[in-house]
Amino acid sequence: MPAIQTKSQLIQESMQSLRRIVKALENYSRSVEQEFELTGPQLWALWELGHEGPLALKDLAARMHLEPSTVVGVVDRLVLKGLVVRNPDPQDRRRISLAPTPKGEDILAAAPPPAQGHLLKGLESMHRKRVESLLEALQTLEQVLGAGKLKAPFFFAKE
Repeated sequence: MPAIQTKSQLIQESMQSLRRIVKALENYSRSVEQEFELTGPQLWALWELGHEGPLALKDLAARMHLEPSTVVGVVDRLVLKGLVVRNPDPQDRRRISLAPTPKGEDILAAAPPPAQGHLLKGLESMHRKRVESLLEALQTLEQVLGAGKLKAPFFFAKE
């Protein structure tokens, strides 16, 4: 890529990068929903449960970097679809343990990894200073768009 010299060129490249990121997430979300009849968040929760073993709701939420109140609706829909089961925790019967059903495991075997999981893995692999710089830039864009107060725990989902 040639060196970008002007502010206008930097802005143009930044806009193009944002478009590509949004488009990649949108395409992924649409394809998962069409092929597996799951939203991106549902696949993400199922993926975490299938790869981390049975989890309590609060542990699942922590792995997804979300509040339990946000994740409970996703889990409810997975239970209704017969993809996740709630079981009493063997160590503490007051707690509920979430795990994929055999049907959920079949979907996991065929489904791609969740997009948000890829994004988190990439962010976690970055040096702290780069994450701080990225956060600062994203928060500036939020301010420009007046989007700082919007609740948006998931990409392209009605969860």
